[in-house]
This record gives sequence, structure tokens and C-alpha cells, in this order.
Amino acid sequence: MLAQTILSLSCLLPLAFALAAQPEPSTKVLASAEHEAGGVKVELLEVKRDSPTVVTARWRYRNETAAAKRLTRERTGSVDAYRLSLNSYLLDETRQVKYPVSRESAHHEPVASRNGNTNSYITIGPKAIINVWAKYIVPETTSTVTVTIEGVLPFSGIAITH
Repeated sequence: MLAQTILSLSCLLPLAFALAAQPEPSTKVLASAEHEAGGVKVELLEVKRDSPTVVTARWRYRNETAAAKRLTRERTGSVDAYRLSLNSYLLDETRQVKYPVSRESAHHEPVASRNGNTNSYITIGPKAIINVWAKYIVPETTSTVTVTIEGVLPFSGIAITH
């Protein structure tokens, strides 16, 4: 029985590797810029209004090199897992108002993806992709923003979609 199970799993292993090697489905990129780490592109994927006052931004880090790259400069504790979005913000250039990442009220953690661990730098492996999202409280009268993500030049004139 054990030999049969191992044989079945060994037949599935090549399929698993083939699926993992498939390119990511084409996603529309709104804007992209080179990260300060070098060889890593930051691609803005979406800035979408979820409700009258909540906006979600999604972006990804794409390592185009054969070496791992460190994306964060600090490691200071529990916020380290959120470092890729922690200092990001949306800027309404017309009103000159900055909208930081929303915070969960009980523990004051960012309402954003966890992309790392406590007391650790966030690194991206060779040829790897890291997906990130964050939520912001933005008045419904704001329709265009500048998206600012640490380590890259700001993405200006980004329309908030519905």
C-alpha cells in the first residue's frame, strides 16, 4: 500500500512542477517603476473603490534577476510583516491631502497584506513575484490619486476605478 501511494505521488510530482512553472496570467499593469533594490520592478495593478470611502490598492514586486533582493530597510518588530505597504499612501494632489494605510482599531495593525515575519527583513527570491494590497480611507469625492510606495518613484494621475 505504501509503495502504491509513493508511486502515485511520484507520478503527480512532474505535473506539480509543470503547473508551478506556468507563467502568471496576464494582468493589466497601470504603472511600473524600478525599485531601489535594483532588478526589481514594482507594478501597480489596481486602485479600486470598494465602498464610498474605502479604496484598495494592489501592486506586485517582480524580481527580474537571478539573485534574492532585500526589499525593506528596517526590522523592528510586529509591523515587519506589513513593511511593503506600511508607509504607502494615496495623495489627492488637488486637495493636497495624504491618505495613509488604514489601521485596524483593536490592534492598530495595517489593513494590508502580510508579506513577511516579525523581526525580519522582507526579501524576494530570484525570478519571484510578491503580491501586495492595502486599504485606505479616501472620500468619495476623490477620483484620481498619486500612489506612493516606499522604494519607488510615485505613480501620478492614477484613476480610482469602481
